[in-house]
Parts: sequence; structure tokens; C-alpha cells
Amino acid sequence: MTQLRFRIIDITTNSPGAGLADVRALSSLTASVTTSGGPVPVQGITLEQPPSQNRGGGLNSSGTITTGLPIANGASVNVNFLLGVVGGGSYRFFINVEALP
Repeated sequence: MTQLRFRIIDITTNSPGAGLADVRALSSLTASVTTSGGPVPVQGITLEQPPSQNRGGGLNSSGTITTGLPIANGASVNVNFLLGVVGGGSYRFFINVEALP
């Protein structure tokens, strides 16, 4: 597999109610993060279109990463999730990971 899809199955968004945050999934950049063990590559996520999601993704939105090379058995990939906060409070953000060939 060379591509992973992350589908949002639960998120507090779009007027979620008192005390809950309004958050949206956004596309993120690939970067290198410095840790105590040295630099670590982190894959950015591309929010899938359509539909046009100018305010960011909500429930059932999905984003993908493409690794370029197959991911070996037992290997891992670091992923950069970016959430835009429209209104503060407690929040939920749950995803399912889907492997694509």
C-alpha cells in the first residue's frame, strides 16, 4: 500500500452545542519535527475534494497521504493532523484509517 485515507467518523463541528468546540479538519504540510532523538519526518494530509470545503472538513470528510514507496509490514508513518478551531471548548476527533493500493 502506498496511500492511506483518514476518514473522520466523529467530530464536534457546525454549532456543536454549549461547551463544545467547533473544529474543522484542514490540509496540512509535510514537515520535519525535531525530537530528543533527532529530526523525524511527518507526512502532511491533503483534504479530499469534492465537496468544496472552504471552511474545512467535518463529519465523513477524509484526507489522504501518499508515501511514494510501499509501506513495509510493521513499519509506521508519522502523520500531521491539522484542525482549525472556529469556537473553543471540549472536542471529539475520531478517525478510521483506510489503506489504499
